[in-house]
Amino acid sequence: MNSTVAVTPQEMRRALAHYPTGVAVVTARGPGDTPLSMVVGTFTSVSLDPPLVGFLADRTSASWRGIRAAGHFCVSVLGAGHEHVCRAFATKAPDRFAYATAVTSSACPYLHDAALWVDCEITDVLPAGDHDFVLGGVRQLGVGEAAALPLLFLRGGYGAPRIDSLQVEAAGLAPVLRMADAVRPEIEAVSRELGVECVVLAAVDGDVVMIAAAGVDARIDSPAGRLRTHVGSTFPLVAPLAAVFTAWAGPEEQRRWVAEGTRLAGTDVTDLAIEAMEAVRGRGCEIATGREVAERFRRTAIGEETAGFEQVVREVVARRDSALRLPLDQLSDVATLLVPVRDGTGRVVLSLGIVNLTGQENHEQLHRCLRRLEEAADRATHLIG
Repeated sequence: MNSTVAVTPQEMRRALAHYPTGVAVVTARGPGDTPLSMVVGTFTSVSLDPPLVGFLADRTSASWRGIRAAGHFCVSVLGAGHEHVCRAFATKAPDRFAYATAVTSSACPYLHDAALWVDCEITDVLPAGDHDFVLGGVRQLGVGEAAALPLLFLRGGYGAPRIDSLQVEAAGLAPVLRMADAVRPEIEAVSRELGVECVVLAAVDGDVVMIAAAGVDARIDSPAGRLRTHVGSTFPLVAPLAAVFTAWAGPEEQRRWVAEGTRLAGTDVTDLAIEAMEAVRGRGCEIATGREVAERFRRTAIGEETAGFEQVVREVVARRDSALRLPLDQLSDVATLLVPVRDGTGRVVLSLGIVNLTGQENHEQLHRCLRRLEEAADRATHLIG
């Protein structure tokens, strides 16, 4: 392709060094079961249907010639903290395959603790200047044991991202996402000050959606460098759950909430629902107790549990009795705190929450969490209103 301005390879390299790329190791098995490898910074998703990925390979690379001849490859996306692994493969260290202790069904070695691995067959190779664009049809893939954030290459060096908060992106959520944009600094501040996971919930078309989260589970400095978040998880808006969205709603919305809860629970939840809404209005917040039930609820919402949401609702209905009538000072095993955020008309449009509490917090700590959450919700209401 001709260009009116001559750009040298050095200029290209210096300029594009300001754009971060992931780092991946591409492996294959050559003749005589010889392991082959190369480090790339160009691995990308290409197509979902059919599942295709790709990367750019230097045409002068002997490793690429061997991988191309093999006809298949496996990509291991390196995680934060894998700089030593990257150096080992980049320098062709003799012991580099000690890091690849697992193999795929095609016998391609991959890194068992990579952020992601994808096993492919080569479906096409397209010329791209001094590189080849390698297109791979996905046969197997998986997330590594550590589920770490990826290693990045930027400005000539390696590093890792720090994610103070995450926000879902989905069609049809534009109005609530605009509000979440304004609220995110508030949940990030709560998370930093209290060392908790702070989330933003929204009620959308009969469901509750976790649209943003900030906290230890959304940062690279979380335990083991894991990125563990349930941003984007959805659960039905049914009584007696998420009463923070219905306590100040109109009668018709409340009736639908109760009817759906009754249907899922298999028993009339009207009295419990009314009590839950009264408790939320009286406290100005929603308090959920029971870490075990809360964890099962979370796992169901993100698809890790398959027992069905009905079972979770029944468990919540079975245990939420005296907790609704007790003040915070008399509650134990507190799992979640939720406070409302209102728009300019006074309608509850979002809820800020502190989730994943250990259940071992003392009452002074719980009160501090609640006060700080209420302050953030007041500021969020002002920003939105």
